[in-house]
Amino acid sequence: MRILHCVLILAFVIFLKNVYCDSSNPSPPLPNSPLSYLSSLPKPKASPFEIPATNTNFDEVHPQAPAAIPTTPKVNSYLLVVQWPPGVCTGISDVRTCKKPWKPEFKIHGFWPQYPPADPPKKSDQFNYNKLQGLLAALRTNWPTLKAGGQDAIFWSEQWYKHGIYSEMEQAAYFQKTLDLFAKVGEGLEKKLGAERIQPNSQQTYKLIDVEAALEKVINFKCRVICARSKTNRNVDLIQEVRISYATNFKLQDTLESSRCKSDVLFPS
Repeated sequence: MRILHCVLILAFVIFLKNVYCDSSNPSPPLPNSPLSYLSSLPKPKASPFEIPATNTNFDEVHPQAPAAIPTTPKVNSYLLVVQWPPGVCTGISDVRTCKKPWKPEFKIHGFWPQYPPADPPKKSDQFNYNKLQGLLAALRTNWPTLKAGGQDAIFWSEQWYKHGIYSEMEQAAYFQKTLDLFAKVGEGLEKKLGAERIQPNSQQTYKLIDVEAALEKVINFKCRVICARSKTNRNVDLIQEVRISYATNFKLQDTLESSRCKSDVLFPS
């Protein structure tokens, strides 16, 4: 009797397995059964955040590097400042211990980037004298210090830290660009002015408007003349500098203020 009971239980278990669990030959669930209720429910929609099943090896996945943030140049123009050494050394605002004598030739004072003072450009590298190898001969000739006992390299480093470091240029490129621009407009400028009947010497006084007109003719753009007061003649100003403006593509541009010199000027010697 006990054996018969066990056989019946086993047969019932086999029946239930065939009805509910055989996935190879599924049968519809019995009415009113839990499976019938579950099968009637709507299938959930796929989550937009669901990670699709793939064979990707996540050990080989690397995050994409962020795109480089473009930097906006802050320099809006440059000034090439060409100085007349006798004018710098003899005016009231003079370098009182100048080397003497000086040849009557224009020299470089500096190349100054113009930018919003409240938002200066990122500083460039520290001054490195070794980066000027190959430029030294031209720098000594065209960009010398005026101070007696002064060293040219110290003057260059001062100009670099005051101006060049904000130029958005590497050091060698900054000094090379300055030399290139000076070669076009400043080198031999005194001879070019002489051809326009403006002889840079202390014997002849000129009208400022005539000097400006001659400069504009030989440089092809309007410049700004910077003067100092004469120690001996209150009615005459001494020419110290000529400033020339460049756009960021290094093209000449007419954006400078008018000169503030007296109407009569001269080139001291």
